[in-house]
Amino acid sequence: MKRKLGAFTRAAVDIHDRLRLLRQDQAVSHLPRESWIECERLTRLQEKAQTHQLQRAERRVRASLLQAIERLSHSLKGVQDSLAPAPEPSLASSVHDIFRDLRSLEDEFEKVTVSLQRSTVSVLTDVIELEGVTLGAFEIVLDWRDLGDTGAYEVVAVESNPAEANSDTTHPHVQSNSLCEGDGRVPIRKALSEGRLFDFFVLVRQILETYNPGSAYVNLQDWYGAECPDCGRTMHEDESSLCELCSTTTCYECTSGCGSCDDRFCSDCIRTCPDCDNSTCSSCLTKCADCDDEFCKGCLHDEVCTDCLARREEENDAERNPETTTRKATTASHHSLQPLCLGEAAVPA
Repeated sequence: MKRKLGAFTRAAVDIHDRLRLLRQDQAVSHLPRESWIECERLTRLQEKAQTHQLQRAERRVRASLLQAIERLSHSLKGVQDSLAPAPEPSLASSVHDIFRDLRSLEDEFEKVTVSLQRSTVSVLTDVIELEGVTLGAFEIVLDWRDLGDTGAYEVVAVESNPAEANSDTTHPHVQSNSLCEGDGRVPIRKALSEGRLFDFFVLVRQILETYNPGSAYVNLQDWYGAECPDCGRTMHEDESSLCELCSTTTCYECTSGCGSCDDRFCSDCIRTCPDCDNSTCSSCLTKCADCDDEFCKGCLHDEVCTDCLARREEENDAERNPETTTRKATTASHHSLQPLCLGEAAVPA
């Protein structure tokens, strides 16, 4: 017990010193660049789907874009709140306050661990269950050396029950040990900046015990396998395939491989070459220079389809041999006359 209290005391001193150094530095707010890049990517996919008139793919991409914009809005709101001047500067917790928080955490959580070597404080939550899905216990690990950074803590699944569609998603709001804080972003940042460890850990646990489908990485209804948008069958991660064009996930049976690039595409993004009938993605189809119909590259000869190439050859033959062409036309006209029957007079053509 004395050793643990000693570790709490040393941790409280180190955390207080870290907070004091942070308050001496000028605060810098970081814009959510990754969220912005994701919105740009989805916007490009939506434009591509609209260009190729892929209505169903466009609807799915638009839905993903709306969720990404919502997450971006939350992040920007957090930056805005951090830049707003506080009416009164908040004071960092004292060494005694931090020590008292560490002791209070032992009454609130099943397990509290302080590692002076790694400069971390971690707590273990109870088993979390949301809407009938058991997600297990989580360890919230705070690295006090990174108190001024957005990645100062991790949320690690102890007995992981990840989503079937994404093994890195261990909770609807946790992916790759990173928590989507949503509306909790500002109070969490404030608690960390002031050294209120008890409030910080309780806030994170509250988010883990809450489910918001609008900001979930994977919805709980799809936790044990997502529904294929084409056939409606429940599919698991090893049975699904991502469309290379619109990023729609469907079951493997509902995707088709492109005969030109070997990538797989959903039914909205795959086409059939009118010449060879092979499945070809829209990116690998090329317009014929004469008729503007789209063909796979193997069915084009100098950017011209087989039918147009044959017509060109006929026209070239006609230009090179006009007498032959005239003779053929005369012969065809002669054969088109009906044969005379006995007693009938010939009628000039």
